[in-house]
Parts: sequence; structure tokens; C-alpha cells
Amino acid sequence: MIPTIPNLAKLLFPAKDIVGIDIGSYSLKIVCFTLEKKQLKLKDWGYIPLAIKPDVPPEEKKSIIAQEIKNYLKKKGIQARYAAAAVSGNAVIVRYVKLPKLSTKELALTINVEAEPFIPFDIKDVNLTYHILNDITEEGQPKMETVLVAAKKDAVNDKIGMLLEAGLEPLIIDVDSFALETLYEKLYPVPDGNAALILNIGHKVTNLSIVAQGVTRVVRDIFIAGATFDKAIVKALKVDAPSAEAVKKKKSLLVSDEDKETAIGDFDSEGIAVSRAAAGVLRDLYTEVSRSIDFYLSQGAEHSISRIYLSGGMSNLGNITKFMAAEFKVPVEAVNPFAFLGEQARNVPADVLPVLAVATGLALRKLKDWEK
Repeated sequence: MIPTIPNLAKLLFPAKDIVGIDIGSYSLKIVCFTLEKKQLKLKDWGYIPLAIKPDVPPEEKKSIIAQEIKNYLKKKGIQARYAAAAVSGNAVIVRYVKLPKLSTKELALTINVEAEPFIPFDIKDVNLTYHILNDITEEGQPKMETVLVAAKKDAVNDKIGMLLEAGLEPLIIDVDSFALETLYEKLYPVPDGNAALILNIGHKVTNLSIVAQGVTRVVRDIFIAGATFDKAIVKALKVDAPSAEAVKKKKSLLVSDEDKETAIGDFDSEGIAVSRAAAGVLRDLYTEVSRSIDFYLSQGAEHSISRIYLSGGMSNLGNITKFMAAEFKVPVEAVNPFAFLGEQARNVPADVLPVLAVATGLALRKLKDWEK
């Protein structure tokens, strides 16, 4: 059978759309854009809960995830060839360091030696990359401010293997926090001269980034996240995990005096218990985030944090932005990752939007990012 002209064009000039796939412990998040008349359009999105039992062997789990990705792309008719995924948590270390001033060639040859003191893994077990931020002078010596990223090879290979098994070509395995920064730059393309805190509260990990005048200054993963809230609610209400998840979606944090008085007047003991449990976890998170802010400020930062951008599943918790704004004393905004598209994303449920932040940042990577 001879291909029709449109099909022949697809064979000769394959689409360069990139599927952003956020492979989480709780769900898959998939986003794909396409370029039409030099304008970015949302091709499709997906949110796929992963009902995988804890005792499933790792290899079988990876195959299940790969099949879920494959099934989704087939169902939606997405023929994209390339994909981007990311790692986070214990699998990755990001360090901002000052290295002796070297030429690009010298640094490429000696990066393992230069980086080894800053990386708490065996250097042979990681994929190492770096980016020079700027040149500085310290104590009369020329140096380079450099960001080092070390990701465990096993974690990177796992993501690559799942994408390949799903029939995709993995172009990059990014870091969750960097994917969020890609999104941040798209949503807020003009730096306002202040520093912003990006906080993505996922199921098991909270990704934190501090960006000042378009330059990332702090990246950290915190292990207080959605699962921590679930455990606190399970303990407070003496219910099972699915019940805790369900009640979390119905109840809100009691922030104002009016909220509290209404809950008491309505005899809403469940709502009061959920609010207390969630507030306790949020205060623990506040303590950890504050440490990162203090570290940022201790580096001689010229700008303090002026705004917090919140994403991830926990940003759906009622009144969470009000609660955090009261704690941090700065405005807190829940991110809509598709805001730059205008009215295109009407079909995406409001509670799903913040969950797609990392996948959106990955999908925004362009093919030229890898073409040299």
C-alpha cells in the first residue's frame, strides 16, 4: 500500500513534539504540546492513577508503568516519538559550588575530580552534569559559580527503560525542580527583580527551588509531602488510607476565626481534626522550607523571597495558600501550568491542573535543547 501524501509527510518529517511524562509513585502525569503556526497548542494531557500493590517486584512495576504510558498514547492517538522524564528525591543531588576558574575543555576533563568532594555518592554510580552560572573573584582568585547535578545511574536507567518499553525515545532525564523552573520561566518570562520560591508538594517528595532574577540559587527535595498528610489524617481520624484521601479532598484548613467558629457551630469534628492534622504537617514543612530560605539568604542574597508558587496534589487542599501566606508572610499562589495558553485548557479539571506542573515543564523542553 502506497502512503497517502499526509502520511508520507509524517514519515519523511516526523513530528518533533515532546511528551512530558512525570512518573510518580502515585500516578502518571502526561502532557504534550504541538506547534501550530508558530503558536504553542496543548495537544493532550493525561492523569493516570497507578494502582500498583506494594509487593509487586520492581521489574514488573516498571513494565506496568510502561504499558500504561503506551496504552494512553495509543488511546489518544499521540504519535510523538520523543519523551522527557525526570528524577527527584534520594536519586539526585544538586549542589551550588565555587570551582577554580578553568576553560570549558579543562573542566570537562576534570569535572569528576572537582565534583567528588561535593557528591555524597560514589562518583562511579552517578550520571554527572554541570552548568556554569557566572565567573567571580573570591579572595583575589578567579572562580566559577557552578551547579553540579548528580543522578544515580540506576534511577536514570529505570526511567529510560520505561520510556523505551513504552515505544518512546528518551531525549532527557531531567530533575523535577528544573522542570518546574522551565515552567516558571514560561509563566513569568520577565524577571521582576525579586526572588521566588517554587514549591511542588507531590505524593512522597516536595520539590523546592529558589529563583532570583532568572537564576536558580537553591534546589532541594523535602520528604514531607502528600503521603505525610495522609498518615496524619489516618492517625487523627482512625481511618484507612483511602478514607483519609477522600476526606482530605472534602475538608479545608481552618485559617480564619470565622472558619473555626463555623466548624465548631456545625459540630464538624471531622473537619476540625483534618485541619489540625494538616496544619501540623504544614508547620513541619514550613520549618524545612525556612531552613532553605535561611541558607539562601546566608549566601549574600540581595533579594528576599517575595512570592511563593505552589503546585502538586496538595495545593488542592482547601485554604492551603491562605495558611502558607500567613506562615511565610508573603503572597502564595497556586500555579495553573497552562495559564500561558489562555483559554485552551478549559477541559482540564481544576484539581488536576496543579498536578501537571512537572509534566508541563518537561513537555516545554524543545528538541533543540538536545541538538548540538
